[in-house]
Amino acid sequence: MHQPQKIDIEQIYPCPCLRKQGKLKPIALTNAFGCDRCSLLFELENDGYNLLQLGGMDTQRHVWQWVGKWQTTREPARYTFLETALMYAASLLFLTLIILWSLNLQLALKISIAILLFILLGLIIWRLLVLRHRIF
Repeated sequence: MHQPQKIDIEQIYPCPCLRKQGKLKPIALTNAFGCDRCSLLFELENDGYNLLQLGGMDTQRHVWQWVGKWQTTREPARYTFLETALMYAASLLFLTLIILWSLNLQLALKISIAILLFILLGLIIWRLLVLRHRIF
């Protein structure tokens, strides 16, 4: 494994987003770079060894280090076992609700909808907490 090198704010680097093969050019009077092809902005983190992507469509923070080429410092987001189990449980409950609705079971439907709403609320809160933890 290569040692990360300090990123020189005066130098031009290839863009870490390989889709368009652009060049990162320094933005005057800032600690940032801009890509001439994909229009993304990147900022040097305080130590000068990490390049942080600003904005973009993805909510996950992407950070790279320069080792003669860009090397990502964080793995892509993966769901934990608990997150995966909760998503499958919510999907199964939703499928059960559809079956109950098609059988026209009124009481079972009301109870199932209440359970589904609580599970979905729990999933949303869980996901927001996980995203908040990963971002900060």
